[in-house]
Amino acid sequence: MSHFLYFFNLSNQITGIVEDRIDKKDRPIPSGKVTLSGAKIRWMIILSSYLAIATYEPSVLPETIAWVFTTAFVCLTSGGNHWFGKNNVAMTIATWAILGVSWKSMAPHSPESQIWVYGMAVRTGIMMHIQDIRDIKGDAASGRKTMSIAFGDWETRLLISFVLCPLSLFILNLSHILEVAPWTITMSQLIVAYRVLQMNGSRYDHKTYMYFTYFHCGILALLATEWIGWVQFLNRIALCWIQFVDVFPRRLEFQIMFETDY
Repeated sequence: MSHFLYFFNLSNQITGIVEDRIDKKDRPIPSGKVTLSGAKIRWMIILSSYLAIATYEPSVLPETIAWVFTTAFVCLTSGGNHWFGKNNVAMTIATWAILGVSWKSMAPHSPESQIWVYGMAVRTGIMMHIQDIRDIKGDAASGRKTMSIAFGDWETRLLISFVLCPLSLFILNLSHILEVAPWTITMSQLIVAYRVLQMNGSRYDHKTYMYFTYFHCGILALLATEWIGWVQFLNRIALCWIQFVDVFPRRLEFQIMFETDY
């Protein structure tokens, strides 16, 4: 998963410098922490290792190919700058890819887990317009046609809260995800819908988007525990932590080496 996210975010930041200089000045390239040439070198390294993993483990090849093409679509095409292509198409496919790979790393797919992945993917594509209400100035400067720019800020907030949030709940119910924790999931959607309607500035909107991502991860955790049971779930979390503690110092040393060189 780390390769998936790093590849996409790095590609997005390399091609989105104009927007980031306005809306996200703390990111590595506009803040001067990393040069553009250094970022491109990192991009080549992560792409090579990313494709090597897919070659070594052919079961994740479909998701890998989908992720690469989705990244190219979002970063390099005009369709990726439009609200429908960027969120409803690209984010749906990207979520399917990353959740598919993540699930395969835990357990073999079943008909039930595949339905869950499809449901979460469609729900994410519907709700990801939340990320754009915080970036209107930067998106306008970079030529993006987000929903907030196309329909207006307040109109988009109404659409998200009163149409897209209920629609996403319907998708979760249709894919049998809502029944795992109906009250918890419904309340999380209501909290997001309420916060979207509060026009308290981009920083508040950013927190709203982060709440959405936390709730997203929470739903995935609920699905994981529903599938493998709490005991096995905690055992796997412990195993991942042990591996992280073992690998992280070497990754940090590798990162420091590149940051000092570039």
